[in-house]
Formats: sequence, structure tokens, C-alpha cells
Amino acid sequence: MNEEYNNKVKEFISQIVTQLGYTPESIDVTSEEDTEKTNMQIMIKGTEMDLLIGYHGKNLQALHQLTVSYLKRVFPADKRVSLFLDIGDYFEKQNTKVREMVAQAVEEVKLLDEPYEFKPMPPRLRRIVHVEAEKHTEVRTESTGEGMDRRVIIYPGNAKETPAT
Repeated sequence: MNEEYNNKVKEFISQIVTQLGYTPESIDVTSEEDTEKTNMQIMIKGTEMDLLIGYHGKNLQALHQLTVSYLKRVFPADKRVSLFLDIGDYFEKQNTKVREMVAQAVEEVKLLDEPYEFKPMPPRLRRIVHVEAEKHTEVRTESTGEGMDRRVIIYPGNAKETPAT
């Protein structure tokens, strides 16, 4: 059953990407099914995919939303589907960059004994900041702000507790 859906999704993605004028080197669709949901992963690889990814991944997000809508139409209504879609390892490169930023921020917090506040970022990246900073016992993290303004602050471990706002 998975292979049938994988092929349908691959054809769907291929049609969209081709209509947008791109010729990907590969579109790999894999899925794993458990009792609660199906986890689907789509990896699009190719050269000159920057415009397909878009500014700050906006086009990638749009393609993700289109694919989610398609999955809701093709899969049975009672089946939950989790989707991970990436183009040219965009997310992996972004994750690596955030990890490097956290390492620098942790060193700065330890050196200056002052909090470091990141710019607002999406939940996926905030989670990476928390997980990476957690590896250092000399610091602690908190998320603050609302909605699109939500960001992470790294505090020295000895700083007084501050309620997240």
C-alpha cells in the first residue's frame, strides 16, 4: 500500500516541479507506516533549485502545503500522515547553521556571563536551539514572545529565574 501512495505523491511532486520549469535530478519518496500514522519523506535533489526553495524557504513551505492538501485527498480520511519535504538539503544546511550559531552563543554567554537573545525563528529551529544548548550545563534556555516574534534566549546557568513572556 505504501508503494502505491509513494508513487502517486512522486508523480504529483514531479508534475508541479516540472510545471514550474525545474528538472530535478531525483525525487525520492519514502514512507513508514505505524499504527497511528504514516510518516512520509520527500527529498528533491538537483542543481539551481534556489528559486524553488524561495526566500527563507517560502516556496518550499508553499510546496509543502500543496502536498499536504494532496495527501489529505488521496489518503483515507481516518489515516494521519506526517510529511517531511526538503529540497537540496535546505533544512539540513539550515540546521547546521543554527547549531553553529548556538555553539557561538553559548561561548559568548559563558564568557560574558550575560544572556544571548536570538532573532525570532520558527518552532523547528527554536527546538534545535534548546536541544543544542541543553548539552551545556553552564547555560539554560527559554522561549519568549508570541507568534512570529517568538525567540529563544540563552541565559548563564547561574542567572535568576526569569518567566518567559
